[in-house]
Amino acid sequence: MSAIKKTNQIVDEMKTKWAAQVGGGGFYFGYPQEVDNIHSKTLPLMVVNPPEMSTPSTAWMSNTISNDSTWNCVVYDVLPSQYNVTDDLAILDFWDSIEDKTFSWFYDWWYAFESIGVDFVSTSPIQITRIKEASNDRLLALKITFGFNFFRYCKQIT
Repeated sequence: MSAIKKTNQIVDEMKTKWAAQVGGGGFYFGYPQEVDNIHSKTLPLMVVNPPEMSTPSTAWMSNTISNDSTWNCVVYDVLPSQYNVTDDLAILDFWDSIEDKTFSWFYDWWYAFESIGVDFVSTSPIQITRIKEASNDRLLALKITFGFNFFRYCKQIT
């Protein structure tokens, strides 16, 4: 890991890459219960929850503090009108297309940092859960969980 990043820089890049990936889809940083309060959602909508952060005690032995982070994101999209909400096989194809966009976003976001010398070390696999009937019967969602380690703080030693 070579460069120091703050979580706001990470989230800003997530937002930029999401808008580019889905052609201007919505992005929201906050808690899941706040999504229902967004009445004019731009879909597909990615909601990134504040990350869980931990700092291993061994990190304090050096002048650069590393953070282990766990991130939860939810991508919402509306089921096209030609799909029957009870046709689970047809819905699988739609979910696959949302997953494809999500994987492309993840790749673009991750390698935007890699290309400038910021190394994130993955600490957990990407887990995806498909959610049907999120908020209403035509809205589908993917919950994505992943973790990585990054340098956050550097102590000046004199």
